[in-house]
Amino acid sequence: MSSGRLSRRSLLGAAGAAVAATALPVIPALSPLLAEAAAADPQTNLENLANMRFGMFNHFNLGTFTNQEWAEPNQDPALFAPTAVDCAQWADAAAAAKMSYGILTTKHHDGFALWPSAHGTQNVANSSYKQDVVKAYCDAFRAKGLKVGLYYSIWDRTFGVEAWESRHKVSGLEITDAIQPSDMTFVLGQITELLTNYGTIDMFVTDGYGWQMGQQAISYQRVRELVKSLQPDIVMIDHGGLSVPFLGDAIYFEEPLGITAPAGNTYAATQGQTISNGWFWHPTTPTEGLMSKAAILSHLADLEPKYTSFILNCPPNRNGKLDTNIVNRLAEVGAAWSPDTSRPPLPAQMPRAEHPVTPVSAYATGFHTGEGPLNAIDGLSDKGYETCWSTWGLSPALPHSITIDLGGVWSNVSTLEYLPKQWNRSESADGDITSYTISTSTDGVNFTQVATGTWAVGRATKVAEWPARNVGFVRLQANAGTGGYANMGGVHIGGRTAKPALLSTTLPGDSTVYRLVARHSGKVADVRGGGTANNTSVIQWPWLNKSNQQWTFVKTGDGYYKIKGVASGKLMEVGGLSRVDGGVVGIWSDANAPQQHWAVTPTGDGYYFLIDRYSGLCLAVDEGSTTDGATIEQQPYAALTRQQWQIIAV
Repeated sequence: MSSGRLSRRSLLGAAGAAVAATALPVIPALSPLLAEAAAADPQTNLENLANMRFGMFNHFNLGTFTNQEWAEPNQDPALFAPTAVDCAQWADAAAAAKMSYGILTTKHHDGFALWPSAHGTQNVANSSYKQDVVKAYCDAFRAKGLKVGLYYSIWDRTFGVEAWESRHKVSGLEITDAIQPSDMTFVLGQITELLTNYGTIDMFVTDGYGWQMGQQAISYQRVRELVKSLQPDIVMIDHGGLSVPFLGDAIYFEEPLGITAPAGNTYAATQGQTISNGWFWHPTTPTEGLMSKAAILSHLADLEPKYTSFILNCPPNRNGKLDTNIVNRLAEVGAAWSPDTSRPPLPAQMPRAEHPVTPVSAYATGFHTGEGPLNAIDGLSDKGYETCWSTWGLSPALPHSITIDLGGVWSNVSTLEYLPKQWNRSESADGDITSYTISTSTDGVNFTQVATGTWAVGRATKVAEWPARNVGFVRLQANAGTGGYANMGGVHIGGRTAKPALLSTTLPGDSTVYRLVARHSGKVADVRGGGTANNTSVIQWPWLNKSNQQWTFVKTGDGYYKIKGVASGKLMEVGGLSRVDGGVVGIWSDANAPQQHWAVTPTGDGYYFLIDRYSGLCLAVDEGSTTDGATIEQQPYAALTRQQWQIIAV
């Protein structure tokens, strides 16, 4: 793995500025690319998953040929050079083991795709093996009566679908990229290919998502909406390190990470383990001892009453076949195992926000240092690493509330899923919200109580429901929590039986001209000296009704705004891809980039705070200065008057 990676900005030689102004592809509209099919029954689909019981995972990709579990990015696709991929042999071995499905790694973290994708060049069409492996796999497994699942890594280190959170996870890798609109076009385009060109797909497994970038960087709403519109009965599973259902429909327990199905589990789930020493084939695979027949049978006996399907990874070799020792081991297992058809049906699964809406902002009445409210909506979670909104250490600790901005008013919002903290941290293992009140609003000012109740202690996802209504803001008040405080590791908000539709936005957008007035000083956001050059700073100045003090708000289409200077025609942004407190705000040509996107959230008393999409920090005046010419920058939002703005039509 490389020791570091330059940002796109630095590659362009534009430190402190936006990426080049070349237009990037526009993010596809939120409406599905295909007409939505009949609504699926989640309970039935999850029961079908649990009844599969035993399946084969096939990690076969560039790593097979580089002797790496994570192949390096940007390698020559010609390295992928099997002599004759024999998916029928894989399917025969799966059937001999009495497996009922297979899951293929269509693309791993390095970004090489096993199908001839129209998105990017890192795929089989440019390899030494020109055949569509995904098609061969689907055809072969269906021919043996087996179901088909596809694994897809959203994290793509060749195309650059990655974000700054990666530096927390990968030793030595420093990433300063932001997820760009073109990245969403790429991801959604590849998913569309996989789910339209290969017939019915029973499971869609994502990876490198919740633990690398989170659901703000790569919109969970848009990925899920697309997947379900293309394959309504598909079961979505995420390799996110969680042991409760939250990311996707069913749980994935990754056994090599020490995550296994607990006793008494009643969630539809899968558990993955590899038969050999690694997920991918290595030169030692043909001669190593493999997972024993007894161990495989023990796993099946243990997991079956837990409604957890055992996914056994069997890596094909560089010829495109399973080694003889793997084939023989699977045959031994099949001769000794049969499913327990007397197992009771899968218990009723908890209601979910089947149709989520990705929030754009959040604020709270209080939070522990470094554990602010945006952590509750970022979707980052993994074994040993997560982000939380926490009121630990506050006095009084409770009650406290978090208010979540959905980026506009949506219809049919009825469900909130609350994810408690999953992994113990140094301060305490407490913080589960046990008593709550939920209120909603369409304007961020007037709130109506819609639900109240209690939740049991524990890591399991908690759900609250209310009659479907139009909602722009959701406020959850934690009335009580274990240890006297509250933690929120994640939250999903949306509709359960009906898909929300965007009805209106906070500001009309596009044409109305505004001035931005700092609450503490009464002065306005002004482009220094009336400049129009890229990287000209934004300062505060007395209102003179000049065009360099006037702004329009242009909707991005997914809940954010571009703040466009009337005089310059350029956009307000945080320079240098900065995520630090004090990052300077300036203007730059429209690069369709997240550092130029802002969430606009009312405070409830006539003012707004503006959160930068890239950094999660808010527009503010340096040190609360009231001096003419004081720098406008970004800061962590703390409800300070220097961070709040009137947005007044000129």
